[in-house]
Amino acid sequence: EYEYDAFVSYDFNDFPWVKHGLMVKLEQKKNFRLCVPHRDFPGGEVLEEIIVDRIRKSRKTIMLITPEFLRSHWCEFEFRMARSQLFDSGNDVIVAVILKPLPSGCVSGSLYQVLKKKLYLEWVEDNAAAKDLFWAKLSDAI
Repeated sequence: EYEYDAFVSYDFNDFPWVKHGLMVKLEQKKNFRLCVPHRDFPGGEVLEEIIVDRIRKSRKTIMLITPEFLRSHWCEFEFRMARSQLFDSGNDVIVAVILKPLPSGCVSGSLYQVLKKKLYLEWVEDNAAAKDLFWAKLSDAI
């Protein structure tokens, strides 16, 4: 039914974490199929149309939320499309990950409502046990 297990929404600055963390742990070790824009978007097409298509073809959308994510026009668009998919399908399609600490008051009202109503994961940089638990919970969420 779906081409991808998850569409990954992230700010360009977080691509190294996506490439060396997320893709390794979820694709190489858990055999999930991720849609990663830097790798999976064809050139020469309308970006908005590609985003909408790939989110629809994905069972989940993983949102890697950082201060940069919150300032990004494209991340906001991807969030709105994933939220639209949530409303259209009635399924819990958004997997929110707080990748970096967020300054207070910077989360939009619509994102705040999503975070308030559902479970979200937080990345912990310096704790091996917490990292193992994070990857297990993220795998379960997908």
